[in-house]
Amino acid sequence: MKPSPTPRLAQALGFAVLLLAGGCDKENPAMPPDPDTPKPTVQPSTGLAQPRLETIKLYLGATELTAEIADENPERQAGMMHRTSMPETEGMLFVFPYPHRAGFWMKNTTVPLSIAYIDPASRVIEIHDLQPGDTQPVESRSARVQYALEVNQGWFTRNGIKPGAVIATDLGSLAVSVSGH
Repeated sequence: MKPSPTPRLAQALGFAVLLLAGGCDKENPAMPPDPDTPKPTVQPSTGLAQPRLETIKLYLGATELTAEIADENPERQAGMMHRTSMPETEGMLFVFPYPHRAGFWMKNTTVPLSIAYIDPASRVIEIHDLQPGDTQPVESRSARVQYALEVNQGWFTRNGIKPGAVIATDLGSLAVSVSGH
């Protein structure tokens, strides 16, 4: 007598159910953050702000600024989204792999910001104000944008920073300081 295909089918279906059920486990919990790293303020309802990024000291004329470095796509895409404040002496430096025409928007961003578009020689070439929640990109006029620096709105004006200003670091130019970062 030929064996019935039903037991084999039942075994195969049972095995498939076990595989599917095994794939429904919850992800491993994330490691707790380093307690020494200050955390950005986030909106309590979302908690979606990215963790504080590595920082660098920037010098614009006589003014010193601590900037988080956003040099990977996910960091650049998240930027200041979902944060509710930025200290007056801090900012976020966006590092791009090559010069291009840049555009920034303020989706999910409630902090009023100003942005400087910066060329490969660390020179500020444009400064724009960004409005909270505005999803229309503020495009650069230049196609030479290698870096962008976001600060609290009006910071550049309050500190006398205008297009033509050169940004320095402890190691020299931005290119030297953030290459291979």
